[in-house]
Amino acid sequence: MNLTPIKKKYWLLLAAWKRWRNPVSTSFSPHDWMDAVARNLPDNQSGLVFVDGGAHDGQMAQRFLDRFPGMQVHAFEPNADLFPKLKQNLADIPGERHQLALSSKTQTLKMFINDSPMTSSILPRNENSERYFDAVTQVKEVRELKAISLDDWFANSGLKRVDILKLDLQGYELEALRGAERLLQAGVACIYLEINYVPFYEGSATFGEIDVFLRSRGYKLFNLYNICTHLPEGSIGSGDALYVPDPDARSQELRQAA
Repeated sequence: MNLTPIKKKYWLLLAAWKRWRNPVSTSFSPHDWMDAVARNLPDNQSGLVFVDGGAHDGQMAQRFLDRFPGMQVHAFEPNADLFPKLKQNLADIPGERHQLALSSKTQTLKMFINDSPMTSSILPRNENSERYFDAVTQVKEVRELKAISLDDWFANSGLKRVDILKLDLQGYELEALRGAERLLQAGVACIYLEINYVPFYEGSATFGEIDVFLRSRGYKLFNLYNICTHLPEGSIGSGDALYVPDPDARSQELRQAA
């Protein structure tokens, strides 16, 4: 009797039980972040413009589309392994898809392609990645790719505004924001981005640095979501943040300009 299939099922069940008893991380979110985004958008939510930085295969964009049908999606995904699927998944959606990274300026960069596409980044992994996510952050390949700044893209897009800016760039979010000065000045209703309380990549910005940057550009933190703690210590590691325009900061800027 061949017991191999039975043994495989046993080990899979045992591994699943161990993950349940000793999870790598736990996640907490105070309430539905999509409701918070909707609350901070204009009353007339038809024809919204959504920019998706680090669009992966389009699943997150689809979640926004389910909530806000009819919006334009301008998606950026530099990974050639994912881009065809992104185009396919959003084929009938208004907007454009770009096989480009986002950065502080338009340039050529290198990208670390990891075992899990979701962990691939412009930045190399560090000791925290190795400690908590070693199996999915092993580097398979380093590729050269093109990057663009959001300001350069926006200036040539023909768009008048961006309503939602979503960034999930594996530690590179601050560099993308540094390339969006004019876009931020024009005003974005919601900025939803991944944040790290500890760096998981070499040179990645932490939440504090992003918070200082956006506050200095007239935005305030609305709330934090999907906060992950990493075991065995239980220390906070990553999450998501929603930023919205700060009317008080904008009023102060106008007073100073006058």
